[in-house]
Amino acid sequence: MDTINILINSIPPRFLEREKIVPVVSIAAATVFLLSSHMWLSTYKDNKSDKEVKKIPIPGSRYPYFGHMFSLGTSPGEVIVAWHRELGPIIELRMGIQTWIMIDDPILAHKVFVSNGAVASNRPYMTFAHNHYALKGKGIVFSAHAKNWKYAREAVLSIIAPKVVDKNYIKPIQSEAAALVDRLIEYSKKENGVDPTVHLHLNSLNTICRAAFGKHYSFEDPEFKTMSHIIERTVVMGAMEQDIPNFIPIMTVVDYFSGKHATMKNFINNERNPLYRKLIAEALERPGTNFVKSLDKFNFTVEERIVITSDLINGGTDTVSVALSWAFVIMCHYPLAQKKAADEIDAFIKLNGRLPEFSKRTQLPYCVSMMKEGMRFRPIGAFGIPHKMDADVLVDGYIIPKGATVVSSMESMHQNPDVFAEPLKYYPERFMNNLKTMDAAAKGKIEERDHFNFGWGRRMCPGIYIAEVELFTSFIQVLSKCTIEPVRDANGKEQLPDIDHPVTAGLILLPIPYKVNFVERTNSLI
Repeated sequence: MDTINILINSIPPRFLEREKIVPVVSIAAATVFLLSSHMWLSTYKDNKSDKEVKKIPIPGSRYPYFGHMFSLGTSPGEVIVAWHRELGPIIELRMGIQTWIMIDDPILAHKVFVSNGAVASNRPYMTFAHNHYALKGKGIVFSAHAKNWKYAREAVLSIIAPKVVDKNYIKPIQSEAAALVDRLIEYSKKENGVDPTVHLHLNSLNTICRAAFGKHYSFEDPEFKTMSHIIERTVVMGAMEQDIPNFIPIMTVVDYFSGKHATMKNFINNERNPLYRKLIAEALERPGTNFVKSLDKFNFTVEERIVITSDLINGGTDTVSVALSWAFVIMCHYPLAQKKAADEIDAFIKLNGRLPEFSKRTQLPYCVSMMKEGMRFRPIGAFGIPHKMDADVLVDGYIIPKGATVVSSMESMHQNPDVFAEPLKYYPERFMNNLKTMDAAAKGKIEERDHFNFGWGRRMCPGIYIAEVELFTSFIQVLSKCTIEPVRDANGKEQLPDIDHPVTAGLILLPIPYKVNFVERTNSLI
């Protein structure tokens, strides 16, 4: 089942829809209704004749009842890429009893998710995500597209707005990035290379925890291990194999007798919630600005605060660490690009006598382009987080049906030759004329978007800006102080990290575990 987990790792809440039966209280009302229906049907038929509805292609490789669930293999992203190349920009999958629509054309995706955002911004239901993690639909990630979600999202957007980040969180981000570089150099010296994964995780977790709670961890801190465990277990429990009855209802009896829901409830009530209650209480008493204090200005219950802060912590730990992990792999394979970026940083330091801050990013166009191209060339996930349709929508001749789960095929989208010239080529220069922040590009014209890792429309990640600041700062600090080199075997032969075979971990695409050397630069200007 874990092969399908990629498509579903994070699917949120569903609410049962019940038809409202409105009694006809008079013959006059019934007549008006019939006449209106006749006029609407006539118009619909005329429109249908003018615009022929196109059938969404369905890949042939599927099984009765289970549909495509067992046709995706161990690398679903690659399978979906192949199906898109064969069948076109939009395909329909049968996932058990559910209908899934996959889109790899950004313009078509924009029309669905943004132009029709009023009915395309809900989340599909998932038992753990909705009932347990989100405490019956609270927070911003897994809650329904409803009033409480809008209020929570507006609050989060206000506390991590660019101006707020620039004023309150730049220095902690710089401090954590400097500590990251020192650890990478230190551990590289201890043996032949270092696996940067745990260091990147600590860096991202510390960055978001300092912003959220004003708290900093070390490797040895028991609470760091507890927090890491809770984040990892949350991902595991949100996986598809934990919610098979949602796709294959006959499996409900297995869940009932296995005690799976009791395990989920116990994890949230006895592990996740107590830790977050403690962190929130401490943050309210800690000096300085933090997310928790900012949220205190809004009318949230204790449970809502727990879920919102959990959303921020979980969302803030993966994106940057995965993007940087891929960046290190890429730079080993493209040393000339790495050298060009380092030279650009050095030129800035010589001119200004200091490291560049994010506000000066346009003075380092090649570095900015490298980060954008890295997230396009090796996106953080094969798929975007799923949306659910609240109504039928006609887009480019295709009917996207009510109740369908709609997903952006992110890996395929970033390899789409109609969108990116020579998409399989790593070419930072393609973004040299698009130096907008990723936040601004994501919210601007669809033709000017740089990549699609942060989602779409009303469900776009609210933390794009702070994520890009962290990514930029860490990237600059690493290249200003060290060179990233592949490790060597006993014969002195370079062992390049694997760049072509991503490992699927939920919705995330990780490099195969690797080691590289962070060699301290003797000519560093810092």
